[in-house]
Amino acid sequence: MKSLKRKISNSFIYVLNNLVYVYVAFILIIGLCSLIDSKSENTSEYKADGFTISSYNVVLDVKKDNKVKVTENIATNFTSSLKHGIYKYTPLWLEYTGKNNKTIKRKAVLTNYRAEGDPYTTDKVNGKERIRIGSASSYVPEGEKDYTIKYTYDMGQDPYIGFDEFIFHAYGDFWGTQIKNATIQVIMPKKISNCKVSFYTDKYRKNNVTDIVEYTIEDNILYATFNEEKNYQKQLKAYCKDTNNQDENGKCQSENFDLYYEPLEKSLTVDIELPEGYFVGGSWNYGWKSFITAIIIILLTLITILKWLKYGKDHPKNTETVEFYPPDNLTSAEVGYVFNHHQSSKKYTIALLIQLASKGYIKIDEKKDADKNIEITNLLIKPKEPKKLKEDTSRRVIDVKKLKDDDENLNQAERTVMIHLFKNGDEKTVDDADIDKFLAVKEKLLAGGYIEIISDNDKYLTTKREQAQSDYDKEFQKYQQDLEKYNAKIADYQPLSKLEQIVYDQLFSKDNVVILQKHKTFYQAFKEVEDELDASFKDKVHDKQATKQFIWALVISIIVLILSLLSYFVLEDLDPRLSFLYNLSFICIIVNLFFMAFMKRKTEYGEQITAKVKGFRNFLITAEKSKLEALVQENPHYFYNILPYTYALNISKKWIKKFEDISMPEVDMGNFDYSSSYSYYSLYDNVYYPPATISSSSSSGGCGGGCSSCGGGCSSCGGGGSW
Repeated sequence: MKSLKRKISNSFIYVLNNLVYVYVAFILIIGLCSLIDSKSENTSEYKADGFTISSYNVVLDVKKDNKVKVTENIATNFTSSLKHGIYKYTPLWLEYTGKNNKTIKRKAVLTNYRAEGDPYTTDKVNGKERIRIGSASSYVPEGEKDYTIKYTYDMGQDPYIGFDEFIFHAYGDFWGTQIKNATIQVIMPKKISNCKVSFYTDKYRKNNVTDIVEYTIEDNILYATFNEEKNYQKQLKAYCKDTNNQDENGKCQSENFDLYYEPLEKSLTVDIELPEGYFVGGSWNYGWKSFITAIIIILLTLITILKWLKYGKDHPKNTETVEFYPPDNLTSAEVGYVFNHHQSSKKYTIALLIQLASKGYIKIDEKKDADKNIEITNLLIKPKEPKKLKEDTSRRVIDVKKLKDDDENLNQAERTVMIHLFKNGDEKTVDDADIDKFLAVKEKLLAGGYIEIISDNDKYLTTKREQAQSDYDKEFQKYQQDLEKYNAKIADYQPLSKLEQIVYDQLFSKDNVVILQKHKTFYQAFKEVEDELDASFKDKVHDKQATKQFIWALVISIIVLILSLLSYFVLEDLDPRLSFLYNLSFICIIVNLFFMAFMKRKTEYGEQITAKVKGFRNFLITAEKSKLEALVQENPHYFYNILPYTYALNISKKWIKKFEDISMPEVDMGNFDYSSSYSYYSLYDNVYYPPATISSSSSSGGCGGGCSSCGGGCSSCGGGGSW
């Protein structure tokens, strides 16, 4: 039961460890999706589908509290008879660049979104309000069709200090067709005669087109329209200058200009610089959900940090000590586990296999056949105790003959036996159920002359049992003698650890000479070695409490990630003045990931034994020839005793090279080439392992309907199309 619980626990930890990588990959995917979407939203490569816009008139009735009553009159020309109408997006989050060249994000509240004279529906897509005009049950005929859209656009409190400014993206850049005959009428709450007015085709005041817009101001009303002729001449002049395309008289050659000409009536932003206090009041269009979520994220991150300080911060590192022999009498597998517990259990098992050879329990030979099979021989065969003497179940059989009938000289029991035996004749074979009753009266019947015994196998059975007992006694005596010799021999050997015993027992589970490649069950030792290492050594080296806290840190990290995405992409109601909380939330993702990754730690013993193992490994790498010669003089088998440890520590090649010029005694460990690090690759690969069917499925997924970067501020000024 404990073994089952441990396996389930190990599997759960394994899954959680891999979730870390899934978590990191998820963050990267989200970031990539946002990047791709931000790029896609900044492009204007959209094509109109079945309609054109012949005129676009926008009327903005601005109130003193920064609410704008918007009327959009759109004259379209349908070139397809399979259209139901048009749709238009109006974003709620937009970026505005004021006269101080600072770009800020503002959230608007849109109300009373409607179309006049036509059926319509409204919904929200990727953070933008959408109105869809037309009926799904009917089509718009080809030709001209006028639409009127109205709504109130509450821009909220004036965000500027020291001045006021009205900036409005009059019409969007994603209609997919040239907007011809575009006009803007702005009705301000107070006079603007002395105010500076500018026009841009972007939101960042970089593309100023004031010089190609004709506008007039009467008291508090601004009327503006594009001057296409000025636009044409401006681009032609720039074209001639850039291409130096002029004739002999210096006149611009414009034959190919039409290929380069780009009408600018795709989007238009009106900017009116106003004195401080022009706007009064205004609503606060933000909420507290994102703010509260950010605070929760920060608190959860602080919990992760506090947990790391208590459970995850490493114990003081121990100074590495020079170790000539394996510390604490650890096996090669345990030393490898301490050094790097992520190595495969197969490697630990091979190290134990070499250790068995170095201790003299086995001999490893490389066969000279075509496949160069590895043969392993058991050098310490423990005598088998003879099987216990089985109970002799052979039957006693007595053949009886009646000499005279029963009479009054016999008692009732004797008469009953006589009658029963000879009811069918004067001769009877007595066995099984009748034998005990017959033996009870046999002597009386013989003495009275009533019966005679023709045959009886009693002496034969007795002799047979005595012979069997004698044979068993001889076998047991020989077993005891062999066992005494075995115990005397094994007394000179180093005892096997539990891990070594696992490998030894699996090797010789059936035969005392095995071919690794043909041993169909030896691979089971891998799992047993791994389980034993985890059960007896894992919690001893690695802090169990810190591992549990790692799980909680992982859960908190996932929660922080979800809350951050929820706050930024879904709730998106944070006041821009507090937008640093968005950045702080995403920083918290990294902070949680960092402290989660370092939450695991070693126990105090783990730090001590790790320092010793590292000191032992460092000595094996840096040991000088004179010191090694002294150790070999002290222990002639030093090279072979340490060899399995160097394999587990990944330094066997360096270790073998150090002994090229050091004389060592001959040791009969088989003809396997222990002096070649490449031989261990062969030993590793020679182990039979059952083929496994690995099923994998790959799926290509996107961002579920497209990643939207509209949350937290949309870069588009809106637009629309037909449906």
